[in-house]
Amino acid sequence: MVDPTADISATVDIESIIAIARQAGDLVVRMQDQGLSDIQSKSNDIDLVTEADLASEKLIRDELTDRYPDFGFWGEESNTPPTTALYWIVDPIDGTVNYANGIPFYAVNIALQHAANALLAVTVELPVGRVYWAELGRGAYVREANGSESRLVVNRVDRLRRAIISTGFPYDRAENPDNNSREFAYFMPRCQGVRRMGAAAIDLAYVAAGIFSGHWENGLNPWDISPGALLVQEAGGLVTDYQGNPWTPTSRAFVASNGHPDLHQALLDGIRSVRAAP
Repeated sequence: MVDPTADISATVDIESIIAIARQAGDLVVRMQDQGLSDIQSKSNDIDLVTEADLASEKLIRDELTDRYPDFGFWGEESNTPPTTALYWIVDPIDGTVNYANGIPFYAVNIALQHAANALLAVTVELPVGRVYWAELGRGAYVREANGSESRLVVNRVDRLRRAIISTGFPYDRAENPDNNSREFAYFMPRCQGVRRMGAAAIDLAYVAAGIFSGHWENGLNPWDISPGALLVQEAGGLVTDYQGNPWTPTSRAFVASNGHPDLHQALLDGIRSVRAAP
């Protein structure tokens, strides 16, 4: 078994994980090009799963299990929490609603976890094929489709008014009053812009890349957040829950930012003020 306190790169080859994620990405793009024939609902009519989600998760599970049989596996579609300390968290397609409707903004998301801590992360932005990856303590990087690579660094925006931030809304937003609409209404006039892209994996990668200054969202799952949280942290940013505590896979709500204390606090204060109101 891997010693999680040791350099994970000595045991897990990040290039092999990138290759698996890209292979899954190629598969889902190809399946979309061929035409999707089986789009189903899960929790409600807007929570979708396609045959490509299932095929992508199977490919990733098979490849990871073959290479690392001692690691657990927690995928969105199978959704069986792991019993091992070391485990993979996988979203085979983050942004399935985008994907199912032909919107070119979705991702394959993979993280290796030791308990609450992510050790490595890979996010493939599709269909462009851009790869974001990080290893704990070794930085975060972006690899373009042409193979060029650069280090990810968050931006230096220090005020909410100057910040482009992003968010998302839960699938049960029609029935659940805690649906982020009040938070959105608070931030919308107070920042440079709010974007709702539909794939939190890429939103977080954009925070790490300095494109967005922050992202907040409630009601997500570990496979949506964990890879991107490591990208943000390794790029110099900060990821907490709504109370300002470090984000963990049990946290359903989170705030990611470039780490500037004033900006992160402004995001937390805005959320708290709205949620404290009757």
